[in-house]
Amino acid sequence: MTNSPAQLLWNARVNKIQIAHDFDGQPTSETEAYNVQTEMIVASGLDVVGWKIGATVEALFPVLGVTQPFLGPLFKSYTYDSGTAIEAISSTKIETEIAVRIKSDLPARKTPYSRTEIEAAVHSIHPSFEIIEARFDGELTGAGLRAIADGGLNGGVVLGPEIINWTDYNLANYPVTLTVNGDVVCEGNFSVLLWDHVFDALSWCLAQPMLSQCGLGTNDIIMTGTCTGMIPVSPGDQVVADFGKMGEVHAHFI
Repeated sequence: MTNSPAQLLWNARVNKIQIAHDFDGQPTSETEAYNVQTEMIVASGLDVVGWKIGATVEALFPVLGVTQPFLGPLFKSYTYDSGTAIEAISSTKIETEIAVRIKSDLPARKTPYSRTEIEAAVHSIHPSFEIIEARFDGELTGAGLRAIADGGLNGGVVLGPEIINWTDYNLANYPVTLTVNGDVVCEGNFSVLLWDHVFDALSWCLAQPMLSQCGLGTNDIIMTGTCTGMIPVSPGDQVVADFGKMGEVHAHFI
Protein backbone atom coordinates (compact mmCIF):
# COMPACT_ATOMS: atom_id res chain seq x y z
CA MET A 1 0.00 0.00 0.00
CA THR A 2 3.11 2.22 0.18
CA ASN A 3 2.45 3.97 -3.15
CA SER A 4 -1.31 3.54 -3.20
CA PRO A 5 -3.52 6.64 -3.50
CA ALA A 6 -4.79 5.94 0.02
CA GLN A 7 -1.28 6.02 1.48
CA LEU A 8 -0.31 9.07 -0.56
CA LEU A 9 -3.35 10.97 0.71
CA TRP A 10 -2.72 9.94 4.31
CA ASN A 11 0.96 10.86 4.13
CA ALA A 12 -0.04 14.24 2.72
CA ARG A 13 -2.35 14.78 5.68
CA VAL A 14 0.26 13.83 8.25
CA ASN A 15 2.96 15.94 6.58
CA LYS A 16 0.67 18.95 5.91
CA ILE A 17 1.42 18.93 2.18
CA GLN A 18 -0.56 18.53 -1.04
CA ILE A 19 -0.09 15.99 -3.80
CA ALA A 20 -0.88 16.57 -7.48
CA HIS A 21 -4.50 17.26 -8.37
CA ASP A 22 -4.46 14.43 -10.92
CA PHE A 23 -2.74 11.94 -8.63
CA ASP A 24 -2.09 8.35 -9.71
CA GLY A 25 -4.97 6.05 -8.87
CA GLN A 26 -7.52 8.83 -8.50
CA PRO A 27 -11.04 7.36 -8.42
CA THR A 28 -13.33 7.39 -11.43
CA SER A 29 -16.50 6.32 -9.61
CA GLU A 30 -18.09 6.80 -6.20
CA THR A 31 -17.42 3.15 -5.36
CA GLU A 32 -13.73 3.54 -6.16
CA ALA A 33 -13.61 6.76 -4.14
CA TYR A 34 -15.00 5.07 -1.03
CA ASN A 35 -12.66 2.12 -1.52
CA VAL A 36 -9.70 4.53 -1.41
CA GLN A 37 -11.20 6.22 1.66
CA THR A 38 -11.56 2.87 3.42
CA GLU A 39 -7.94 2.00 2.63
CA MET A 40 -6.89 5.43 3.90
CA ILE A 41 -8.66 4.80 7.22
CA VAL A 42 -6.76 1.51 7.57
CA ALA A 43 -3.48 3.21 6.64
CA SER A 44 -4.03 5.84 9.34
CA GLY A 45 -4.11 3.30 12.17
CA LEU A 46 -6.29 5.79 14.09
CA ASP A 47 -9.61 5.43 15.87
CA VAL A 48 -12.64 6.67 13.95
CA VAL A 49 -15.00 8.53 16.29
CA GLY A 50 -17.70 9.46 13.80
CA TRP A 51 -18.45 10.86 10.37
CA LYS A 52 -18.75 14.16 8.54
CA ILE A 53 -21.26 14.78 5.79
CA GLY A 54 -20.09 16.88 2.86
CA ALA A 55 -22.07 18.65 0.13
CA THR A 56 -25.16 19.12 2.28
CA VAL A 57 -26.46 21.98 0.13
CA GLU A 58 -27.85 20.85 -3.23
CA ALA A 59 -26.26 23.76 -5.10
CA LEU A 60 -22.86 22.18 -4.43
CA PHE A 61 -23.65 18.97 -6.34
CA PRO A 62 -22.87 20.31 -9.85
CA VAL A 63 -19.93 22.32 -8.54
CA LEU A 64 -18.21 19.29 -7.03
CA GLY A 65 -19.51 16.84 -9.62
CA VAL A 66 -21.50 14.67 -7.22
CA THR A 67 -25.14 13.61 -7.17
CA GLN A 68 -25.62 13.41 -3.39
CA PRO A 69 -23.82 14.27 -0.14
CA PHE A 70 -20.83 12.19 0.90
CA LEU A 71 -19.27 10.77 4.06
CA GLY A 72 -15.81 11.13 5.54
CA PRO A 73 -14.29 9.75 8.76
CA LEU A 74 -13.61 11.77 11.92
CA PHE A 75 -10.49 10.72 13.82
CA LYS A 76 -10.05 10.98 17.59
CA SER A 77 -6.59 12.49 17.17
CA TYR A 78 -8.06 15.32 15.08
CA THR A 79 -10.95 16.17 17.41
CA TYR A 80 -10.34 19.32 19.45
CA ASP A 81 -11.95 21.26 22.28
CA SER A 82 -13.20 24.78 21.66
CA GLY A 83 -10.39 27.32 21.82
CA THR A 84 -7.63 24.90 20.83
CA ALA A 85 -4.75 26.33 18.78
CA ILE A 86 -4.70 24.53 15.42
CA GLU A 87 -2.10 24.68 12.65
CA ALA A 88 -3.40 26.23 9.43
CA ILE A 89 -2.03 25.34 5.99
CA SER A 90 -2.67 26.96 2.60
CA SER A 91 -5.83 24.94 1.96
CA THR A 92 -7.39 25.28 5.43
CA LYS A 93 -11.01 26.40 5.54
CA ILE A 94 -13.60 26.29 8.30
CA GLU A 95 -17.28 25.34 8.32
CA THR A 96 -19.79 26.09 11.07
CA GLU A 97 -22.00 23.13 11.95
CA ILE A 98 -23.99 21.30 14.59
CA ALA A 99 -22.40 18.06 15.71
CA VAL A 100 -24.59 15.30 17.10
CA ARG A 101 -23.26 12.73 19.59
CA ILE A 102 -25.23 9.52 20.08
CA LYS A 103 -25.63 7.58 23.32
CA SER A 104 -26.61 4.17 21.96
CA ASP A 105 -25.80 2.05 18.95
CA LEU A 106 -27.73 2.54 15.73
CA PRO A 107 -27.02 -0.65 13.76
CA ALA A 108 -27.27 -0.61 9.99
CA ARG A 109 -30.56 -2.00 8.71
CA LYS A 110 -32.68 -2.02 5.57
CA THR A 111 -35.62 -0.15 7.11
CA PRO A 112 -34.90 3.60 7.44
CA TYR A 113 -34.74 5.00 10.96
CA SER A 114 -37.53 7.38 11.92
CA ARG A 115 -36.73 10.73 13.49
CA THR A 116 -38.28 9.48 16.73
CA GLU A 117 -35.83 6.56 16.81
CA ILE A 118 -32.93 8.89 16.09
CA GLU A 119 -34.00 11.31 18.83
CA ALA A 120 -34.09 8.45 21.33
CA ALA A 121 -30.44 7.68 20.50
CA VAL A 122 -29.13 11.27 20.71
CA HIS A 123 -27.04 12.17 23.75
CA SER A 124 -26.11 15.76 22.91
CA ILE A 125 -25.58 18.39 20.26
CA HIS A 126 -22.57 20.72 20.02
CA PRO A 127 -21.90 24.02 18.26
CA SER A 128 -18.87 23.07 16.22
CA PHE A 129 -16.40 23.76 13.45
CA GLU A 130 -15.25 21.36 10.81
CA ILE A 131 -11.75 22.05 9.54
CA ILE A 132 -11.57 21.46 5.78
CA GLU A 133 -8.25 20.64 4.12
CA ALA A 134 -7.61 19.19 0.66
CA ARG A 135 -4.63 16.90 0.40
CA PHE A 136 -4.46 17.48 -3.38
CA ASP A 137 -3.76 20.80 -5.06
CA GLY A 138 -5.92 22.80 -7.45
CA GLU A 139 -9.55 23.83 -7.36
CA LEU A 140 -12.33 21.78 -5.78
CA THR A 141 -14.60 22.34 -8.79
CA GLY A 142 -15.37 18.91 -10.23
CA ALA A 143 -13.25 17.22 -7.57
CA GLY A 144 -16.02 15.43 -5.68
CA LEU A 145 -14.63 11.91 -6.16
CA ARG A 146 -11.17 13.04 -5.07
CA ALA A 147 -12.79 14.68 -2.04
CA ILE A 148 -14.47 11.41 -1.04
CA ALA A 149 -11.21 9.50 -1.44
CA ASP A 150 -9.50 12.20 0.65
CA GLY A 151 -11.67 11.46 3.68
CA GLY A 152 -14.29 14.00 2.66
CA LEU A 153 -11.60 16.73 3.00
CA ASN A 154 -11.88 16.56 6.79
CA GLY A 155 -8.92 18.05 8.61
CA GLY A 156 -10.43 18.02 12.08
CA VAL A 157 -13.37 18.92 14.28
CA VAL A 158 -13.67 21.55 17.00
CA LEU A 159 -16.42 20.81 19.50
CA GLY A 160 -18.17 23.53 21.48
CA PRO A 161 -20.35 23.18 24.57
CA GLU A 162 -22.34 20.01 25.14
CA ILE A 163 -26.08 20.61 24.98
CA ILE A 164 -28.23 17.90 26.52
CA ASN A 165 -31.51 19.84 26.48
CA TRP A 166 -31.59 20.01 22.68
CA THR A 167 -35.40 19.83 22.65
CA ASP A 168 -35.35 23.50 23.69
CA TYR A 169 -34.11 24.55 20.25
CA ASN A 170 -35.56 24.63 16.74
CA LEU A 171 -33.05 22.45 14.93
CA ALA A 172 -34.79 22.91 11.60
CA ASN A 173 -34.39 26.69 11.59
CA TYR A 174 -31.70 28.16 13.83
CA PRO A 175 -29.42 31.18 13.16
CA VAL A 176 -25.63 31.28 13.52
CA THR A 177 -23.15 34.16 13.18
CA LEU A 178 -19.51 33.58 12.22
CA THR A 179 -16.78 36.10 13.00
CA VAL A 180 -13.10 36.11 12.05
CA ASN A 181 -10.84 38.38 14.07
CA GLY A 182 -13.89 40.15 15.43
CA ASP A 183 -15.49 40.88 12.05
CA VAL A 184 -18.76 39.24 11.00
CA VAL A 185 -18.06 37.28 7.82
CA CYS A 186 -21.23 35.21 7.52
CA GLU A 187 -24.67 34.71 8.99
CA GLY A 188 -26.21 31.30 8.44
CA ASN A 189 -29.12 29.10 9.39
CA PHE A 190 -29.70 25.36 9.74
CA SER A 191 -32.53 25.72 7.21
CA VAL A 192 -30.02 25.82 4.31
CA LEU A 193 -29.22 22.12 4.81
CA LEU A 194 -30.80 19.35 2.74
CA TRP A 195 -32.41 17.94 5.87
CA ASP A 196 -35.74 19.14 7.25
CA HIS A 197 -34.10 18.69 10.67
CA VAL A 198 -30.44 18.08 11.59
CA PHE A 199 -31.28 14.66 13.08
CA ASP A 200 -32.42 13.54 9.62
CA ALA A 201 -28.73 13.67 8.68
CA LEU A 202 -28.18 10.58 10.85
CA SER A 203 -30.91 8.70 9.02
CA TRP A 204 -29.21 9.57 5.74
CA CYS A 205 -25.85 8.33 7.06
CA LEU A 206 -27.29 5.01 8.13
CA ALA A 207 -28.69 4.40 4.66
CA GLN A 208 -25.25 4.71 3.02
CA PRO A 209 -23.26 1.67 1.87
CA MET A 210 -20.18 2.97 3.69
CA LEU A 211 -21.95 2.26 7.00
CA SER A 212 -23.79 -0.88 5.92
CA GLN A 213 -21.57 -3.12 8.06
CA CYS A 214 -20.93 -0.98 11.13
CA GLY A 215 -23.83 1.47 11.49
CA LEU A 216 -23.25 4.13 14.15
CA GLY A 217 -21.89 3.30 17.60
CA THR A 218 -22.21 4.72 21.08
CA ASN A 219 -20.44 8.11 21.40
CA ASP A 220 -20.08 8.50 17.64
CA ILE A 221 -20.15 12.10 16.40
CA ILE A 222 -21.92 13.17 13.22
CA MET A 223 -21.18 16.52 11.60
CA THR A 224 -24.46 17.47 9.93
CA GLY A 225 -23.31 20.03 7.36
CA THR A 226 -22.28 23.65 7.16
CA CYS A 227 -24.69 26.52 7.54
CA THR A 228 -22.07 29.22 6.77
CA GLY A 229 -20.21 27.78 3.77
CA MET A 230 -16.43 27.24 3.60
CA ILE A 231 -14.45 30.18 4.94
CA PRO A 232 -10.66 30.33 4.33
CA VAL A 233 -8.51 30.87 7.42
CA SER A 234 -4.85 31.75 7.91
CA PRO A 235 -2.31 31.58 10.75
CA GLY A 236 -3.21 34.12 13.41
CA ASP A 237 -6.95 34.04 12.77
CA GLN A 238 -9.33 33.89 15.71
CA VAL A 239 -12.66 32.38 14.65
CA VAL A 240 -15.87 32.39 16.69
CA ALA A 241 -19.30 31.02 15.82
CA ASP A 242 -22.11 32.46 17.91
CA PHE A 243 -25.03 30.06 18.30
CA GLY A 244 -27.01 32.42 20.55
CA LYS A 245 -28.43 30.64 23.59
CA MET A 246 -26.54 27.48 22.61
CA GLY A 247 -23.25 29.27 23.23
CA GLU A 248 -20.13 29.76 21.14
CA VAL A 249 -17.38 27.68 19.60
CA HIS A 250 -13.87 29.14 19.22
CA ALA A 251 -10.82 28.20 17.16
CA HIS A 252 -7.39 29.81 17.06
CA PHE A 253 -5.19 29.13 14.03
CA ILE A 254 -1.40 29.22 14.16
